[in-house]
Amino acid sequence: MEQNPQNHNGTVTHPSAGFGSVPNGSASVRNVPNDSAGFRSVPHFSERKENHTLTVREVARLFESAGVARTERSIVNWCQPNRTGIARLDSYFDPNERRYYISPQSVEQAIAEEKAKATKHKDPSELFGNVPSAPETARNAKSHEYDESTVKELERENLDLKITNRAKDMVIDRLQNEREKFFDLLLSANRKVGELETRLLQIASVK
Repeated sequence: MEQNPQNHNGTVTHPSAGFGSVPNGSASVRNVPNDSAGFRSVPHFSERKENHTLTVREVARLFESAGVARTERSIVNWCQPNRTGIARLDSYFDPNERRYYISPQSVEQAIAEEKAKATKHKDPSELFGNVPSAPETARNAKSHEYDESTVKELERENLDLKITNRAKDMVIDRLQNEREKFFDLLLSANRKVGELETRLLQIASVK
């Protein structure tokens, strides 16, 4: 049977005692920096500038007028910082109105970039009969839907104005009729007063 070795002091050393000094591997793990901590330093644009004047809907209409239509959702995404913390559009988010205000300069630059992309990656089908691509067809359909909704809204407003004008005309006609009746009563009363004065004069002359 193997005996435990003795040291120079005569005490028995246990073979497993050396294992107690093994460094804890998890201790160094605690010192590893958290990668997510760096995201807290992303700048927050909280100040509105004088050139922050365009709304998301107005910017979408500018893109559509320039021939590179983009959805309002895309415009909102461009107002938000990307992975590097940079937003494509210079914008300000109003917490009270809960919407973005965008600078026209950044919109013009983005439109120019989108036009350059469209020219570079032009659909080959357009070279043969100007056949519209599927995304363009979808955008045209959506634009047509917007046009129909706008027309319906204008028709409702026109109908409301017609009803208001009719009610106003009715009130004016009623006031004019009442005014004419009042003048008729006034004239009638004046005639009666004149007749009474004439009779009184005739009676006075007889006496």
